[in-house]
Amino acid sequence: MIAASWRRGRFLALALGGGAYVLLAHLLTAREQPSSLGALIALLPITLVALAMAWRSPSRRLALALWTTWALGLALAWPLLESRFVWISFLQHLGIFLLLTIGFARSLAAGEVPIVTRFAHAVHGPRLAPEVVRYTRGVTLAWTLFFAAMSVASATLFGYGSVASWSVLANLLTPLLVGLMFAIEFAVRLTVLPDTVRTGLVDSIRACMSTGPRPDRTGT
Repeated sequence: MIAASWRRGRFLALALGGGAYVLLAHLLTAREQPSSLGALIALLPITLVALAMAWRSPSRRLALALWTTWALGLALAWPLLESRFVWISFLQHLGIFLLLTIGFARSLAAGEVPIVTRFAHAVHGPRLAPEVVRYTRGVTLAWTLFFAAMSVASATLFGYGSVASWSVLANLLTPLLVGLMFAIEFAVRLTVLPDTVRTGLVDSIRACMSTGPRPDRTGT
């Protein structure tokens, strides 16, 4: 009971913290004014991710040294970053979705294992039912199209719309749209796949977070 309450409380805290973070990012970006806090918010996620990767690297000392160099470079360039933090946010948003588009699309090529199929392998093991293979390939295609659409929308709004409208997409709508995609896919999964081969939403998310090296290119 205590453990369940702790998990719910932690989830609520993360949700509130994440909501406050994206709302603040939107408000600062929409102002289109130089901001030290805006630059910090724009650079904090990638800096923390880079630090975590460096800490887990087999060559930890070298990786941490490179991260320290990166951090010092940011400190030296801070006045420029304050005045250009909107561009930093844009390039990160566009870059992430372009990389996801390319990665998911490449996994659909002949001889490759679709990315969502790899997630299914992580949950169900190396041998999947044929209907699961077909379904996960279709889901990989759906995510590819979604990521491509987000890339186009981000570039179009930033280039031809207002920064405020782009910020609504990047900071407010992006997490909601990604969550909506997960919810739609899960609803379709409940309809299309039988209970014996179906994976729960939580298990799917865990598989996404923990999938390691790619399996052999067999697709089964």
